[in-house]
Formats: sequence, structure tokens, C-alpha cells
Amino acid sequence: MVLETIRRCNVKILHIKHYFENAGILEMKILVVKKDDNYPEGIKYSLVFARKMDDGSYNGEFLRYDNYNREGHHRHVKGCKYPYKFEGPEKLVDDFLEDLKKLLQEEGIKIDWEDM
Repeated sequence: MVLETIRRCNVKILHIKHYFENAGILEMKILVVKKDDNYPEGIKYSLVFARKMDDGSYNGEFLRYDNYNREGHHRHVKGCKYPYKFEGPEKLVDDFLEDLKKLLQEEGIKIDWEDM
């Protein structure tokens, strides 16, 4: 019974949530899960930067990498969905942050990364 419960539990590798006052919300979650058809690598993730809009709302489609149920690895950039080649959690975070920095620069949004 105890071993079965442990197998069903998700173990967090990473969970960061940070509010950038004038820019948006960054949230990165990576979990170790049971390998199955939805998550063949045994990793479930959602890395999101929700941009703060002029009206105070947040746009969660600004940048998001995820592998939600049967959709496989993909990323959303400004509302458009693209495939993503998953090569492990470390590369995932590096790729996400690299894309985020490029997008923020394109939009003229400055973030003080030292605040994290």
C-alpha cells in the first residue's frame, strides 16, 4: 500500500514562481511522474511567462513550454503553438529562458534577473 502510494506521487524537481512588478509572472514547474503514454520520459512540465498587460491582466500565451496530456512536447509563443524537442530538464529550462530573454528584448521589456 505504501509503495503504491509513493509510485503515484509526483516528485518536484523544480517549482519557481516569481512576480516581476511591471513585466509579468514567471512560473516553472517540473515534476517526476510515472512513465505512461502521456509522459513517456516520466517528466511533466509547465514553464510559463504570463506577460502583464496594460489593463493589469496577464497573457499566459506570451511564452509557455509544456507537455500536457497526449499533446507531447511543445511551446506556445505569443499565441502560436510549435513542436519542441525535449532533451532533458536542464536543457528545457535553458531553452525556455533563452526564448524568454529574446521575446522580452523584442518587446522592449527589461527585467532585473537578480531579483529572482
